[in-house]
Amino acid sequence: MKKMTKAMLMTALICGTMYCGAEPVHANELDTFALDEYVVTAARTETKLVDTPANITIVGADEIESRHYTNVAEVLKDVPGATVSDNGNGTSEKCVYLNGDERVLVLVDGRRVNFDLGTSTGRAGYDMNQLPDVSLIERIEVLKGAGGALYGSEAVGGVINVITKKADMNYGKVSLAFGSSGAEDMNAMYSFKKGKTGVSVSASKYKQDYYKYRDYASDTTKRWPVPVDFENEKVSLKVDQQLNDESNLTIGYDYSKFEGLGTYSISYPNTPIDKRTDNIYAKYDWTLNEKDQGYLQFYHNELDYYYQGGMEEKTNGIDLQQAISLSDNNKLVVGTSWRKVDVKTTPENGKIGYDESIDNFAIFINDNWEFAPTWTLNAGVRYDEHSEAGNETTFSTGLNKKFNDVSHAYINWGQVFRAPTTDDMYTFSGPSGGYGGTYGNPNLKAETGDTWTIGYNAQVSAVTDIGISYFESDLEDALDWVPDYDGPYYGKGYDYYAQNINKQEKKGLELTLNHKLSDKFDLNASYTYVNVKNDEGEGFVKDPNYVPNMYRLGLKYHDEKWNADLFLRYGTGCSTSYNAASWAYPYLESSYLTVDMALTYKANNNLKIFAKGYNLFNEAYAERGGSYGSYYNNPAQSRRFLIGAEYSF
Repeated sequence: MKKMTKAMLMTALICGTMYCGAEPVHANELDTFALDEYVVTAARTETKLVDTPANITIVGADEIESRHYTNVAEVLKDVPGATVSDNGNGTSEKCVYLNGDERVLVLVDGRRVNFDLGTSTGRAGYDMNQLPDVSLIERIEVLKGAGGALYGSEAVGGVINVITKKADMNYGKVSLAFGSSGAEDMNAMYSFKKGKTGVSVSASKYKQDYYKYRDYASDTTKRWPVPVDFENEKVSLKVDQQLNDESNLTIGYDYSKFEGLGTYSISYPNTPIDKRTDNIYAKYDWTLNEKDQGYLQFYHNELDYYYQGGMEEKTNGIDLQQAISLSDNNKLVVGTSWRKVDVKTTPENGKIGYDESIDNFAIFINDNWEFAPTWTLNAGVRYDEHSEAGNETTFSTGLNKKFNDVSHAYINWGQVFRAPTTDDMYTFSGPSGGYGGTYGNPNLKAETGDTWTIGYNAQVSAVTDIGISYFESDLEDALDWVPDYDGPYYGKGYDYYAQNINKQEKKGLELTLNHKLSDKFDLNASYTYVNVKNDEGEGFVKDPNYVPNMYRLGLKYHDEKWNADLFLRYGTGCSTSYNAASWAYPYLESSYLTVDMALTYKANNNLKIFAKGYNLFNEAYAERGGSYGSYYNNPAQSRRFLIGAEYSF
């Protein structure tokens, strides 16, 4: 009955979409077509989307505010081609996959923030809980497909660049919301500009006392069997000083604290978690010849993480970049970067820690050349000198054909070089609780390979734009944490070792549609498909821990007083077969449907009242694979709500 209800609902939604698309009522032209937007992530310099040979999604500040996202992880759940791995409970890490790949580079204003310690959920290198508060974000650029030739090791699945707002006006706002499970969401930000100096500051706190989930076996809502409470606090400060007409100095500080009682899964006892980040940065940027931008950037990132022991990471980095216009149609971007990472772990219960360092030096060149009217070639090369993985040169190239100002087709290819992290090489967690241990491998090889993307984007009418893209990824010496049944503690449970498993293949498809139904209604829809296969020496086997098919559908209503968003995510093709590699069933049901909503009422020019609703159908599902018997190991939250007010001044 549940599957039939889902199928009927999705059929009705798709049919309604097709009908509305055929006969738009009171339709006006799209206010700003997406391909007119500029991006900086794909070529490390500003280019129009219509001239960029890459699959990029942009989420702007207006959309973030309209849907009242509480954090970046929520934003990314609604981005086609992105998947957020969420353990379910509040203290869990929220890691993003792009094109089915955890190896994603995360930037803030072009500054690298990835952790070399990694995360407990897998290969991901960053926890989205640690990013700055969404009130500071101007836009998020999501580049899907390898960016290794421009950005280096982590950019296998893509790049997420969080771009913060400039303090160019006097503005402030405060908001307060309360919700289910003892949730509280408090935010305050203020920015001002005086003369040539701009300052912005923000502080936020989100807390939740407990979690509820929909139990699959009993089809009832239950509370987690152990205490699960957490707090996430963030503070950011940024000062922009205009030195003259062609140069600017920015200094800033980002702090986050994430602490509480959590569980790895329902079956594990509650464990204290305390994670703090302190990031300090300075950036001097300039413009030459009124058009060629460059910058010199320094950053120092610190991570202190307590979970069954202490972990510390300190990263120091320097980036230097300069754009050089060879002609009106040809621009080079040249640059160099250096970073050094120091990691120290002190586990509990007699387990072995490590104190190690790695460093990487790189130089890169990217050429963006309009070699003929409507044709653009984007070619890059990068040289990396890694202290553990050795030296490697990678290449990338992309070809873009602009048919007109609102349509283009592209193809790009890039090489991959991903060095193992300190976590991959040195982590040591001995057996405990009747289970085996987890062990790094200092003899790991770097992952190498190739990625391809081909796509087309167009505004097909005054009220409709579409996009389609296809990607493939092939990796050699792919790294994974795999069980070793012959390990020294097999009698107590299998051991996990970091190993180069041989090969990994990924392929997928993305379809998007944005349509203006009327003056007050907008619709966006997407479908993404991803297929991941691993070859451990005996042929390729499908990885069951991914949702192959994901449908997204958003409906938006807006007028002078009201703004309402309804958003659906429908995942199908989930594997329910027994997975011998992890001794578990990845999913209990082959499909799931979730519905979220956001509602805002503008009482006056300064005051807004808003409400958020999550999982309105109260679905029993998990965003991360893993189940035992008749229950999900990491179930998503049940139906919940958040109601609040925002005052701006």
